[in-house]
Amino acid sequence: MKKWAIESDVLITPGKPVTKGKIVINNGVIEDVTSRDANSRMLLTIKDGIISPGLINSHDHLMGSYYPKVGNGPYENWLPWDNDLKSAPVYEERQQIANRDLYLIGSYRNLLSGVTSVQDHIPHFVQEPYLDILPIKLISDFAIAHSIASFALNWGGDIQEEYAYAAANSLPFITHIAEGFDDETRSDLQTLKSKKGFGPNSVLVHGIAFSEQDISEIASVGASVVWCADSNMFMFNKTANVREMLAAGVNVCIGTDSPMSGGLNILHEMRYCKKVYNELYQEELPCRQIVKMVTENPGKAFFLDSGRIEKGMLADITVFRNQGGDPYESIVNASLADVRLVVIEGMPVYGDAEFAEVFAQQDIEVQHVVVDGSEKVVIGNLTGLLDRVNRAVGFNKKFPFLPVAEA
Repeated sequence: MKKWAIESDVLITPGKPVTKGKIVINNGVIEDVTSRDANSRMLLTIKDGIISPGLINSHDHLMGSYYPKVGNGPYENWLPWDNDLKSAPVYEERQQIANRDLYLIGSYRNLLSGVTSVQDHIPHFVQEPYLDILPIKLISDFAIAHSIASFALNWGGDIQEEYAYAAANSLPFITHIAEGFDDETRSDLQTLKSKKGFGPNSVLVHGIAFSEQDISEIASVGASVVWCADSNMFMFNKTANVREMLAAGVNVCIGTDSPMSGGLNILHEMRYCKKVYNELYQEELPCRQIVKMVTENPGKAFFLDSGRIEKGMLADITVFRNQGGDPYESIVNASLADVRLVVIEGMPVYGDAEFAEVFAQQDIEVQHVVVDGSEKVVIGNLTGLLDRVNRAVGFNKKFPFLPVAEA
């Protein structure tokens, strides 16, 4: 892959935003971050742009990438929602679509919203056939339990063994936890501790029922929590006590969950998190904190070489339209049309049609499409995917998270 560089108005780094910053990419890695001249023959200058770490969606179920939402909550825990899902006509409709195409729908849903990596919570053998065909990266190195309760699905092995494997290999151990209100679910963290699955490698998804003591213990061991606010409010009319977690120093990340219960995409989810936080606590959740929860924080939680723009990290990058003022506000308030370029390990995979020459110079084939009224180029065959979906279900299926038309 050719050495190249990107420059724009603002560059989001771990310390503070850099004005008129440049990022030099070589062999899929960030070689330099500078405000001086970039040592590269190929330089892409993006006017009115903000160069951000590629967004990381910390919780999704790609095989559940369908629409509309299903449910009639609030529920006591996740199981009755799952029963409602499996008996819904839209679930039967979804079942007409090949798993390969559901994975592609979920991947493009993430890509178009600026996501470079997504944590697909599913057993390894389910996702492995699709790892090499997707336009984004799946976080595929992890240990897993579906959840902690006695009615958990049989994902992964013994919890103690899964966690020990994660700890020995610097990997996350990921599980749904405290997702509901029944007595068993409320004691999930203590159950996890008794099964020796609790420690700095634990990534705890949802955490609606965490007590103040639970949160204190999570902070003390350095575990991470994934906040899925839209899905929580839809299913339970309650979400995790994120203010308490942040105050305690917990590493909080944001995930969308499946669109059949959660947010349309990560952009929607960021805005929803900001909105629900204000409604719950009558105070603002800073946009800079929200951006960390989809970049640096999940990079730490999942042991990734991404999530930060700095020398030596993988070149996973998203460029957003600069709307003026605070650059973090521009990212949180971005629409699909405002995602100007997505780069994964140094390779451009999606962006504004005006950058098509950059793809051509890298010998990358693209399809021209219109997304949310804006002409874009994207790798793969997105319109062909949507055509296959239409044939499978027998009508013209519309996904609000994929507002795509042929250019």
